[in-house]
Amino acid sequence: MRQVAGDRFSAISRNNPLRIRPQTHRSNAVLMPVNCFRVAVALTVLLAAAPLNAAVSSAKPAPVDFNRDIRPLMSDTCFKCHGFDEKTRKGKLRLDLREEALKAGTSGKPAIVPGKPEKSEIIARLFTKDADDLMPPPSVHKEITPAQKELFRRWVAEGAKYQEHWAFEPNVAPAVPKREAISKSVFTVQSPGAKSPTDLLKTGSLNTVDSFLAARLEKEKLTFTAEAPREILLRRVTLALTGLPPTPAEVDAFLADKSPRAYENVVDRLLVSPHYGERVAVPWLDLARHSDTAGYHNDSLRETWLWRDWVVRAFNDNKPFNRFTIEQLAGDLLPNATLDQKVASSFMRNVMTSDEGGIIDAEYLNIYLVDRVSTLGTTWFGMSIACAQCHDHKYDPVTARDFYSLYAFFHNVPEKGKDGTRTLNPEPRLSVPSPEQQKELARLATQITDADKLAKDLEGKLDTAQLAWETKVTTDASARSVAGPYDHFPLNTNAHGVTHDGKEIEAELKGETGFAEGAESNALLLNGKGHADLGALYDFERTNRFSAGLWVRTTAKTTGAPLGKMENGPNFRGWDIEVAAGKANVHLIHKWPEEVIHVQTEKDLPADSFQHLAFTYDGSGKAAGLKLFVNGQPVATKTLKDKLSGTIKTTAPFAIGRRGGGGSPFTGRVDELHIFPRALTEKEVATLASGPTIALATIEKAKRTKDQTDKLRKFFRETQATEYLAAKKSAEDARKAKTDFDKLIPSVMVMAEMEKPRDTFIKVRGAYDKNGEKVEAAFPAFLPKPATTSTNRLTRLDLANWLASPQHPLTARVAVNRFWAMVFGTGLVKTVNDFGSQGEWPSHPELLNWLAADFARDWDVKRTLKQMVMSHAFRQSAAVTPALLAKDTENRLLARGPRGRLDAEFVRDNALAIAGLLNPQLGGKPVYPYQPPGVWEINEMGGGGWKQQRDANQYRRALYIYHRRSTPYPSLLTFDAPNREVCAAGRPRTSTPLQSLVLMNDPVYVEAARAFAARVLKEGGADDAAKLAYAWRLALARNLSSTERAVLEKTLAKQRELFTAEKAAADSLLKVGDFKNPDGANPAELAAWTAVANVILNLNETISQ
Repeated sequence: MRQVAGDRFSAISRNNPLRIRPQTHRSNAVLMPVNCFRVAVALTVLLAAAPLNAAVSSAKPAPVDFNRDIRPLMSDTCFKCHGFDEKTRKGKLRLDLREEALKAGTSGKPAIVPGKPEKSEIIARLFTKDADDLMPPPSVHKEITPAQKELFRRWVAEGAKYQEHWAFEPNVAPAVPKREAISKSVFTVQSPGAKSPTDLLKTGSLNTVDSFLAARLEKEKLTFTAEAPREILLRRVTLALTGLPPTPAEVDAFLADKSPRAYENVVDRLLVSPHYGERVAVPWLDLARHSDTAGYHNDSLRETWLWRDWVVRAFNDNKPFNRFTIEQLAGDLLPNATLDQKVASSFMRNVMTSDEGGIIDAEYLNIYLVDRVSTLGTTWFGMSIACAQCHDHKYDPVTARDFYSLYAFFHNVPEKGKDGTRTLNPEPRLSVPSPEQQKELARLATQITDADKLAKDLEGKLDTAQLAWETKVTTDASARSVAGPYDHFPLNTNAHGVTHDGKEIEAELKGETGFAEGAESNALLLNGKGHADLGALYDFERTNRFSAGLWVRTTAKTTGAPLGKMENGPNFRGWDIEVAAGKANVHLIHKWPEEVIHVQTEKDLPADSFQHLAFTYDGSGKAAGLKLFVNGQPVATKTLKDKLSGTIKTTAPFAIGRRGGGGSPFTGRVDELHIFPRALTEKEVATLASGPTIALATIEKAKRTKDQTDKLRKFFRETQATEYLAAKKSAEDARKAKTDFDKLIPSVMVMAEMEKPRDTFIKVRGAYDKNGEKVEAAFPAFLPKPATTSTNRLTRLDLANWLASPQHPLTARVAVNRFWAMVFGTGLVKTVNDFGSQGEWPSHPELLNWLAADFARDWDVKRTLKQMVMSHAFRQSAAVTPALLAKDTENRLLARGPRGRLDAEFVRDNALAIAGLLNPQLGGKPVYPYQPPGVWEINEMGGGGWKQQRDANQYRRALYIYHRRSTPYPSLLTFDAPNREVCAAGRPRTSTPLQSLVLMNDPVYVEAARAFAARVLKEGGADDAAKLAYAWRLALARNLSSTERAVLEKTLAKQRELFTAEKAAADSLLKVGDFKNPDGANPAELAAWTAVANVILNLNETISQ
């Protein structure tokens, strides 16, 4: 429960029976009584941390510092009209450069006369009572206070000294303040209950960070605070470095370790925990606008989790931050880039994309590139530079040329504005097999290589094998035919047939029929008005094996059955071969359309030429047992129906030229029909289709034409070379297996370069279709360039190396400031996303510079974070006095320890861990835990398809929850997680009633309370007191006070009374979520403890670090 006041407040969730009500009257509804609300409020009063917002001001007047005191005022009130942007500059006055500010503007008077405020026009304009002359003018609604005006006056009087903007100055470590030169009172602290004060100078708990902080505390007449109780400190550092609470065993081990290195041992353990990388990755994913969907239009699927896992691994492996930077910006361009380095380059592919049909390709490609430049600026410059896509920046020295010179670095990715896919990652993409998949790929590659080698060896022997085969077929008639039994209908002059052993089969021609040139001699000519009737022959059953083959000649308009034994509708029982819409079909039907096997060729039959069409059926009653062949070769087919359990026997006659019952008349020619009461082999079908070709073997070799020679050679190699064909098929099968397996391998979008770079132009006013001056890739003019610059065209690798240089003034400063914000709650520069003129002056500029210079020595992230959490500033108690709260509400001076609400992901992870539900598995595909129904349907394009996982995946860390940009996971959004449509540096920490409703009513948290209650009942001890103490320690790591115990005991008693009386309410509560209640559990007792657990999980202290 979080600061929600008033007994009238009511919260009802349709998916959760817990409710807050104004009174506890009995009803059939499940309810969370009002006293749960009251106990949460009571405990909040007992446990709430101090607010975290206020400004810090020094009591001592000090010399005016341009960067600290004047630049922010000028940026806020002057630079819009008198700053960097020449196009918006007024009065020919520029104030961001000293040499320009000393000149006279259109008034003819110098704006600033150093040392002489009375002769400086800027001072006159600030202090004038004349609204027409007043600066800033009333129309801009930027009023300067009297104190600020006086600051301007003092600055001019002191000489109007300008400074380079502090963030752009070289990154040089300042001297570390000497502790012995700082008042001893700063280091003298009083621990609660201690008889005498503690001198921190003698404890060994201070480090360099504390030296800088102590120097500022002395100026502010403040002191450090005593170290926090060990349980609270352990919980603080564990949450800070892993986003998870410590276990009771970890608490006990720390309390039992009395060595001087006890705390450092904990820090070292946490820094090697696999969960460290998960925690540190979250703010980086915000910067990278990481999501599992495209964003625009349909917000369709993207496969991005491989890059997310790369980030987690990189932090866990303590990849140096300079390499971390280089690989993400240009991993694909590194010499001999590894698969891992190419995956890293996906950072800049996390941009939102669109697959909408009507978009303009160039417009959206421009949108993607602008996003990349803006993301680069926020992530590594710590500045918002997006303004410069339309015009020179109004506050910072970023020109449109700078912006589009950076744009040029990313303008060579072979991508399109319309990404063209809703199911796959758009190109360029990279398949990334797991170690197990790599082994299978290696096995398949070996199989393909071996089969190819065998086929190649056999291919060299084919000419000799063909000579032997020709000799055999010319001397052995049986080699030129398929073994019986079979029936053969030559269809040369009549429709009569003959069995394999010479017996005649009579047939009657009916209607309009004739004979014309056929595949071998003549063929039966059919115009749709005649057929051959063979009576009751070929009445096969679905369990019989049988085959049929014939030559057919069709036209583009041909439809109908060249043969069939099938009755007319409605059942169409029987079997046939039918040509429809150019494709060959075979039907086996018991009753249409319910009991049918229907197989169709994927490709059309060539029209206006004879094609041999055949099928074999194995009697299985399955479509898989029905094979189609064209010209003796198996062909790809589609199974349109595959359900057959009844008979296909029918009294309809067998016919050539239509179905026996009279349906589907055929137009075209039919020749050389064979029917077999067995399933032929592929080789037999090939032989059956090869009659005219085999006849060529009887022609003397010297008398064959080239066409005849080539045709015979092709036939032998494609149908008769058994060993060779088997080797080829083995290779083809292996290739198909690899192709199918490749589809199972996940992919990731990566960066790549085009062979011919695109030209880049400044976009006039940011319009994608209005090109201005042509520019090349270049570093921004306002920042120092590398010592050596390539004379060739600059690439992303040059950009990455420049950013990762220790000499770059921003990269290290921006990074350590974000780490500081992660650890202490607020950055040394509060505006973590703005190190420019509009940003805030650092609370401790020397400390920031020292940390940045120290970090750039080796770019060691873990070492830098360890410095921060090892400091006394981090370890001290967060307790606050009214005087300190008034002086430093936001705790920027760190005279007390840090405290703040957990980020959204860790609020959820913390609850699951306390409950014993958390699945600690690392990495892998995104997961789908509980989400309120209908959330995805809110999306304009629909997008249902959230299928909750009911296994342990639903309890994995929030880092792994499927993220959809258009409809992010609701509870994370409620706790200020960004939607990741754009780069986000830092998150707000709001406190809203909706957050309380989530914690009380979201089934994720109600289920966590249920599991927490079950855990306490099982592990907590013999009586209520022991169980309450255990629950408290699980959640907060510390012991329960007597006052807190009294509140909880009263709450537990009330809940028992309520749920004993309202069994239906207890039963309903205990059904929330998939957690299985313990066998034999008393519903009223478990429900009462669930209510208490819910209160504990709702406490400010529980969701705070």
